[in-house]
Amino acid sequence: MAGKTKSQKKKALDMRSKMYLVLALCSVMLLVSVGISLVLIGGIDLGGADAQSVSTVDSASMVVESGYNKEENTIDTQAYTSTILEQAADAGDSYVDETLFLGDSNTARMYRMFDYCSYDNAIGSVGMTAKSLATFACVQVSTSSGYITMPQAVAKLQPRRVILTFGTNDLNPGYKAADFVKNYQTGIEAIVTAYPSVDIIVNAIPPIGQQHSNQSLTQTQVDEYNKALVEMCQEKGWKFLNSAEVLKDSVTGYAKSGYVETSDGIHLTRTAMDALFNYIRTHSYITEDDRPALTTIPKHTGDKDAVVYTVPVVSSSSTATAT
Repeated sequence: MAGKTKSQKKKALDMRSKMYLVLALCSVMLLVSVGISLVLIGGIDLGGADAQSVSTVDSASMVVESGYNKEENTIDTQAYTSTILEQAADAGDSYVDETLFLGDSNTARMYRMFDYCSYDNAIGSVGMTAKSLATFACVQVSTSSGYITMPQAVAKLQPRRVILTFGTNDLNPGYKAADFVKNYQTGIEAIVTAYPSVDIIVNAIPPIGQQHSNQSLTQTQVDEYNKALVEMCQEKGWKFLNSAEVLKDSVTGYAKSGYVETSDGIHLTRTAMDALFNYIRTHSYITEDDRPALTTIPKHTGDKDAVVYTVPVVSSSSTATAT
């Protein structure tokens, strides 16, 4: 058989070049598509409580923190004996009933999703930050036509004490612990100003899972913030509920197995809530009730969430179970 002519060889080379070009363009388009997909599912947005936004929770975007040292920000409990609530006899359900719980989605889950408290003694706003505690109008009560802030709600609901659980949504590599506690302190002082008779208990930020769905969250910063919180409480004369010690795994320093949702590694499960409320009742703070004569107490009727998730993190059905 005769060999190919120069013209045939040239056509073959041109065809091969076109094939390579098409393959290169397809590869570029594939990389762009993957990049866009990663941006879209890159985690949940736990910040920005001043306005409502839409976020997603996607287990495919789970991340693992590197270089965590659980000993780095250990709280020296002996240095804060007058501030950290110590173990005592179980104060019972009545202690929980006369306490008003304020917080973010984990607090909302206490009464909207589980049955550890009710609308009568809990207010939670999904995605809310400590920074917005003084200003974010997120509470509906029966005597107000619109939303009011948590400090304003405390004055109307007249609780004996409040337990605050904020901080998870404040976690951010660029947000220093000193700025976090400064803003948190402003919010707590707004509560004290609104209702001076209330006892203040600041709860530790719950630990996160070793795998979780937001790369901005690290257990290193959780520990750092908690250490700053106990220092703030000591300075201001408030009490610190060191509940993280019962929620954390003593070996890893992260949340215990089954204590956070496997879908996001952040939100507490029913098993974790059991441990938390047992800790709350056995680390109580009971002072003389010096509240003025109570006026008619309105009903807490609704909440406004700071973040609305396309996959709800708080639901009416009990889906958060231990694994």
